[in-house]
Amino acid sequence: MLRLFAHTPERVLPAPTAKLSEAHWPVPFRQGLEYSPPARGPWTIVHVGMLVPECHEIFVCAQGCLRGVVLSAAELGLQRRFSTITVTEEHLRDGQLEDTIIEGVTHILERLPKLPPAVLVYSSCLHHFSGADLGWAYRKLSEAFPDVVFTDCYMTPTLRKSEMPPDNKMRRQLYHGLRPADLPKGGLLVAGSLEAFGPESDFARAAHAAGVPFFELPGMTTYEEYRRMAHARWVVTVNPAALQAGRFLAERHGMRHLQLLLDYNEQRIDDSLGTLAELTGIPLWDTTAEKSAARTALAQAADALAGRPVAICQTATTRPVALARRLVESGIRVTDLYCDSFLSADKTDFEILRKKAPGILVHPTTVPEMRFATPAEKRDDIVAIGQKAAFFTGATHMLNMIEGGPWWGHGGVRSLALALATAAREPVDVDRIISVKGYGCNGCC
Repeated sequence: MLRLFAHTPERVLPAPTAKLSEAHWPVPFRQGLEYSPPARGPWTIVHVGMLVPECHEIFVCAQGCLRGVVLSAAELGLQRRFSTITVTEEHLRDGQLEDTIIEGVTHILERLPKLPPAVLVYSSCLHHFSGADLGWAYRKLSEAFPDVVFTDCYMTPTLRKSEMPPDNKMRRQLYHGLRPADLPKGGLLVAGSLEAFGPESDFARAAHAAGVPFFELPGMTTYEEYRRMAHARWVVTVNPAALQAGRFLAERHGMRHLQLLLDYNEQRIDDSLGTLAELTGIPLWDTTAEKSAARTALAQAADALAGRPVAICQTATTRPVALARRLVESGIRVTDLYCDSFLSADKTDFEILRKKAPGILVHPTTVPEMRFATPAEKRDDIVAIGQKAAFFTGATHMLNMIEGGPWWGHGGVRSLALALATAAREPVDVDRIISVKGYGCNGCC
C-alpha cells in the first residue's frame, strides 16, 4: 500500500553543516547521490550553444533525455533554432545510430526555411557507450551540406565528474566553427564566458590601448561577427570551466592563451592587470582611483546592509571564498557559504578567512539531506548572493548573478558592491526569479 511521505519533523534528515574553521579542504562534504535544488539560473548546454549566432541546435537523444532540453528551448522562445531526433532501442539494436543522425539532420535541414551557417549536433551517452562512429556521420553531413559548419557537441551528463565535464567541453566547442584567419593576427578574445564584459571592461580597455579589436562571443548577432574571432592574437579565460576553450584556441589557431581567473583581492587583481598589460604590450594604467571607488562602494554596501548577514553560493561566483574574504575585510558580516567544493585557487583565501571569520557556516547544495533544508518562512533579515543561497536561506533580498556576472577587476568589485547595496535595500520575488532557466541568456542569445 502506498503512503504519502509527509514533510514531518521526525522524517526530516538533518542537513550537514560545518564551521569554516573545521571544514575539510577542498571537499567539505561527502559526494554521492545528488539533490538538485530548484534554483534554475545556471546555464545548460542548450543556453551555452545558443551563444553561437544564427546557429541551429539538434539534439540526438533518447526521449527521456530530450524532455529537459526541449523545455529549455521552449522557455527561451527559441524553438525555431532547435530540433530533436529521438533515438530508440531499435536504432541501437539494428546498428542504425550513425544513419539516424545523418537521415535525421538531413530531414531537419531540408525543411528549414533557410539553411543555417552553423549546426550544433548533440550526441548522447548512448552513442559513446556503444562506440558509434560519429566522425563518419559528421563527414557525410559535411559532404551533403558543404556550406554548413557542423560542430560535434555532447549531451553526456554521465561524464559530469570526468576530466572534461560536459560544461567545459561545450564552452570549448563554441569555437569549433572558427576557421584559420587569412588576415594578419590582431585582437584580444575573452573566451568561455557567458555574459559580455562589454566595451567598458578592462579587457576592452587593454585592446583599445593596444590598437586591436576586442572580441567576446556573448552579444554577437551574426555569424560573420563570430568568424572574425579567428583573427585574435591573444585569448583570455576567466572562468575555470573555460580553460579547455583557451587551450583549444591556442592549439588550433596559434593564439597566446592567458588564464586570468575572476578575483576580488586588490593585489591579485593588480597582478592580473599587469599580466594583461604585458600580454598586449601596453603600460599598465594607474589603478589607484579604481581601487578607491571599489572600497567606497563596499563601504556603501556595508551601510546598506546595516549589520545584516550575507550568504554566498557557488553558483553566484566561481570564487565564493575569495568574495567572502573581501566582504569580511570590508566590514560586511558573511555568515554562510553554500559550496560543495572549493577551487584550488581559493586555498590562500580559505586559510585566511577561517582565521578571520571561523564561525562562517559551510553548507552543501547537492547532498540529499538538503531537500529538507529550506526554511518554512521567508526571511528579510539576510541578504543572499546567488540563487541557491537565496533558496536555502529563504531570503527575500537577493543579488542575482551567475559565475561572477559581467564583473572583473577593480571595476567589477565596485559594480558588485553597488548591486549588493541595492539588493540590501530592495526585496525581490525570489521564487519567480529562480524558476527561470539560464539567467541572462535571453540578453545574449
